Amino acid sequence: MKKIASRNNPETLFAASLLTKKGREKEGLFLSDGEKLFREAAKPENRFRIDRVYLSESGADAYLSLIVDLLGTSFVDSDRTVVFSDTAFSKISTEKSPEGIITVLKSIDFSKKYIKIEKKDLTELGNRGALALAGVRDPGNLGAIIRSAVAFGFADVFLSADCVEVTNPKVVRAAMGGLFSVRFHVVSDFASLISGLHDLGRRVYAAELREGARPIDKIDLTPYDVIVIGNEGNGIPPVISSLCDASVFIPISAASESLNAAVAASLFLYEQSKAGM
Repeated sequence: MKKIASRNNPETLFAASLLTKKGREKEGLFLSDGEKLFREAAKPENRFRIDRVYLSESGADAYLSLIVDLLGTSFVDSDRTVVFSDTAFSKISTEKSPEGIITVLKSIDFSKKYIKIEKKDLTELGNRGALALAGVRDPGNLGAIIRSAVAFGFADVFLSADCVEVTNPKVVRAAMGGLFSVRFHVVSDFASLISGLHDLGRRVYAAELREGARPIDKIDLTPYDVIVIGNEGNGIPPVISSLCDASVFIPISAASESLNAAVAASLFLYEQSKAGM
């Protein structure tokens, strides 16, 4: 077990670099803050590999026995368990009141990335439900959508390449462990995703209010349909919308202009789950 006191120690600076997209891409690692996410990551059935565990000095005593229980004594005795002074720990935590434990996870193979996706790449979907996100850039929204996807039994999430990365600390926090239950597919050519889903016989609906859009309760949803959720401010790009089978919307009061992207996604997921997911 290593002990770090300084905010400028190389290990502290390394950990802090993982708060940036550049650092995460360079090291192939990301941070997961809090006890709940540590417990989720440590489950044997999860596909994530724990690289290190960071503890605050004031929280170390409370968590060392937990690490032993879930990862073994050898993990605590190695340099992979690092105890930071509370001052140094505050530099690597994004929480205002950190719990005192941060898990460092390997992001290599965390998600599959495609330039252009083909039908053969989608056959592993099987009978599972899937959701598609086009240009969702708000990390809080993406995390909440992932959490809802897990709650309603959706196993796969497709993201356009301009979505916020799923290993962003705010996404990880907002997903509340959902990150460990979903398979992510990042697709640069989003049009090829829709084409591939059509080749599998799946209908694709654009979640948007536009001329000709139909209320969600007027669509005979099936467990195999895929809903596309767009950017918080700009919606779904017209070129993507034009490839979908139809545009659908959630009827709301005239007093409200629109729904938050995460709220809308959750309602669509709920409606689809009722169709026999």
